[in-house]
Amino acid sequence: MAKNVVLWQSNSLSVVSDAVSDPEKITAHAIQLRDRERAQITFNLDQENYELVTSFVWLRAMSLLKKQLSSLGSAFVGELLQRPDIDEFSDISTAVSDIEAISLARDLGILSAAQTMRLLQSQATITHFSGMSDDGDDVADEMMTREEAIQCLRVCVQAVLGQQALGASSDFGLFRDKLSSESLKPDSPEVEKLGSSPYFFMKTAIGILLALLRSEKGAQLEHASRNALAIIPTYWDDLKKPERWQIGQAYAEEFSEGHQAAVKALHAILTAVKGFDYVPENLRSSTFVRVANAVISAHQGMNNFYNEPGPMKELASLGSSIPSPALATCITAILCVKLGNPYGVSNLAQSPADQLIKTISADRWIYYFDGRLDQDRTILTKFNSDLPLKRWMALIKSLKIDEDRIEPGRARRLIAATNTGEQKRVREIANRMLEDAVGK
Repeated sequence: MAKNVVLWQSNSLSVVSDAVSDPEKITAHAIQLRDRERAQITFNLDQENYELVTSFVWLRAMSLLKKQLSSLGSAFVGELLQRPDIDEFSDISTAVSDIEAISLARDLGILSAAQTMRLLQSQATITHFSGMSDDGDDVADEMMTREEAIQCLRVCVQAVLGQQALGASSDFGLFRDKLSSESLKPDSPEVEKLGSSPYFFMKTAIGILLALLRSEKGAQLEHASRNALAIIPTYWDDLKKPERWQIGQAYAEEFSEGHQAAVKALHAILTAVKGFDYVPENLRSSTFVRVANAVISAHQGMNNFYNEPGPMKELASLGSSIPSPALATCITAILCVKLGNPYGVSNLAQSPADQLIKTISADRWIYYFDGRLDQDRTILTKFNSDLPLKRWMALIKSLKIDEDRIEPGRARRLIAATNTGEQKRVREIANRMLEDAVGK
């Protein structure tokens, strides 16, 4: 019975064929654009204003995508992204980066795997031709081609601008509503389905339950408590360390706030799994996560070489010991700064990043490789660019990580290939990890 239950399903229907290259035919399917806007796109393509067209189309597509995500509630989006700085008063359009929006939309089934990969490629193309450069080198003689502009336009229409409704949020909302309106059992079809679903479904379910325990009251809180007790102990052995720390962090925060009902539920869960080792001694980790996310957002935004040093220096100033619940996010932030992008790195952000790297032991790097790297789309997307890949090879080799201490799997093979200098092999493994992280 469980195999017939679908928690989330992506919208795989294409509104325009991949073979179509005529701008008028593509924009005819862009139902989210006005007639005047469609005409302007076609006109500017004919005038070879390719950067102007793609920037406009991209902004409209990302605005619509983030609007769809905001329908879930800003605080809930913050929970799913593990962004404690996003609350019910946050504006998703500005608080969430384009890459975060695309990644979350894929997790929620709004985008298919192919749409996700193509949007990420288009974002990289548009960013490249925005003229960003580490040292201010003149790139005025570089121009986007018509084919690149058409490709960006087509995927934005296929994935977002050509969709009447972006789909799976409603299905996802039904599942979330059930967790606060019904009491499920470990053998319920929805619970059993989690066991055979990709890991990000499990991670998302944990985020849902913790959000409900924090926000609901009365009967809704009772249902959420019973469902958390049915789901989390059932799959505790399958949870990776970042998710276990997330549960322990939630317990510490609710205990500090004096929310007795949520504390009681989380205490029962942690008792059932003997998980109190994952409860932090204090709440320093929330500060580290907030600042690390600020580094990542600066890195993914415009003028990143100018904007990265501030939050990176703040992160380094928080202390020499990164709390375990915040470690994975902090390492992602550090790698963003150290690997940079195809045009260079932020020079002023390197010193505080190096300062933090010196405090991270081999055991803690292995924790990241085992529990985070295979789902870290922010870092895995960098391996397709030569300069970030070369910086990865140099950085990881300098850490002298013993790959045999990493759990068997692709992460171990990737570090082994890094240690032996097999750059092509590293890229191949990273691309397969990215494909799995995006979802097949």
